[in-house]
Amino acid sequence: MEVLVKTARGLKSLGEMKVFSKKSLNLKEDVDANIGTANGIQQAQMKAKQLMNKNPSVKSASADAGKLDGQKDTQSGEGLKLEVPVNATGQQLAQAQRMVKDQGSDDAQITFTKNNDTSSTNESRLIELRKNSIQFTKSEMDKFLKEI
Repeated sequence: MEVLVKTARGLKSLGEMKVFSKKSLNLKEDVDANIGTANGIQQAQMKAKQLMNKNPSVKSASADAGKLDGQKDTQSGEGLKLEVPVNATGQQLAQAQRMVKDQGSDDAQITFTKNNDTSSTNESRLIELRKNSIQFTKSEMDKFLKEI
């Protein structure tokens, strides 16, 4: 569809464009959910899977190692970050379990992440869609939607 703009000198062509309604525009953001407390790393993994299944925009779920050992810890803070796939095997969870039990690493953050098991055809389609899409920051999108 050709878009024309009315100016003082007449109509000015902006070229061929697609027009979208306000309700057809979506802004998707990755969300990191908070697991909270759990009695062990396996229960934390289960909670992370449940959070990701309930809401598709949740890409990761995390908690402090001190909150995953089932004990009440009075100190909290920032430390290391360990990323574990949400469908990790028992052997992969063993290292995270050791961190949870170690009182010295209570401030470490353990994050369960979704695996990107997309095939190469899906990746090529995404690359093509990104080339043809309009890039917006959140503030630009807010401004655009308010002006419509």
